[in-house]
Amino acid sequence: MAQVRVIGAGPSGSVAAVSALENGHTVSVFEEHERAGIPVNCSGLISREGLESLKGFIDYKKHAKNRMRGAIIDCAGSRLLVDSGKDIAYVIDRASFDDALAQKAETEGAKFHYGKRASPPFPEGHIIGADGPNSSVASYFGFPNISRFVGVSQCTVRYDGSMQDHVRVFLSNEKFPGFFAWLIPQNEEYAEAGAGCVLPGNPNRALDYLSRHTGTEFPRQRIHSIIPVARREKTFLSTPSRNILLVGDAAGHVKSTTGGGVVFGTHCARLAGRHIESPHDYGRECRKLHGRDLDAHYRLHTAMGRMSDDALRALGSIASTFRIEEFLQSNGNMDRPMKMLGPSLFLHPIRALINK
Repeated sequence: MAQVRVIGAGPSGSVAAVSALENGHTVSVFEEHERAGIPVNCSGLISREGLESLKGFIDYKKHAKNRMRGAIIDCAGSRLLVDSGKDIAYVIDRASFDDALAQKAETEGAKFHYGKRASPPFPEGHIIGADGPNSSVASYFGFPNISRFVGVSQCTVRYDGSMQDHVRVFLSNEKFPGFFAWLIPQNEEYAEAGAGCVLPGNPNRALDYLSRHTGTEFPRQRIHSIIPVARREKTFLSTPSRNILLVGDAAGHVKSTTGGGVVFGTHCARLAGRHIESPHDYGRECRKLHGRDLDAHYRLHTAMGRMSDDALRALGSIASTFRIEEFLQSNGNMDRPMKMLGPSLFLHPIRALINK
């Protein structure tokens, strides 16, 4: 049995704590805020498949504010509609969701220290750093820096209630360089509006453009955050006295295309709790589980970020010609792009042309 110190009580930290407890360790969790889930810095849109993978930890439907079955994608003016005809994602109340996961860890036996920022040299014992993109754990122990971040600005806006089960995505590297903007309906009356751009771009300016583009006045009260969209080159190390593992945003376990980190982060957090005494196994298992998909997300993110708006419009037009929406409706996967690669992807354009 080992002493494990988890720094950060977000989803990845809480899941790592439960996993370490299940593997016989004693666990303490340090969270700088007064409760888990506060402040809320993300949209809370999580794939149904990813949420189902957490059913052993939480009843996610208790925290669902809305269900999503598709997306309306604006490729710099060229519009695509993807409608799966079924629930593929949920808009989650992240404050209550994160708090419930922390309560699960506490019920299982983890000792929580709220309102206390664990600082270097950190308490004795093995450490799981789940302390976000500006991880003090990573900084203190000399982990390689994350090479790319997206700045995000978001706010709650009035919503007209139309197609409230579809996310609206806006692609334009002139207005949202390297990333995108979005409207995520929360219910019939309100939606979350957000815009991101690769730093050092100005996300607040990007959100102002979305306001003008949609003809909706956005409030000046906004939430600002950063998202890592590249992985750390190393996420574990050993010292003579303890092991240090990074999970979630601290490790860059984030989908570069969307900025979502709950699914990959919590999956790797389970491995961190299991392999806290064998860090090389942790690194190997994380790469085996999600390495290819994380790489695919990053390659797609960087490729899209280099495209001019004319190229994005052309891409949207080509996708419409080949009925790519239909392919995504049947085969799309929010988390695992590698699952979409196969004969059906290459045969679909041929069928689309034949059926024209």
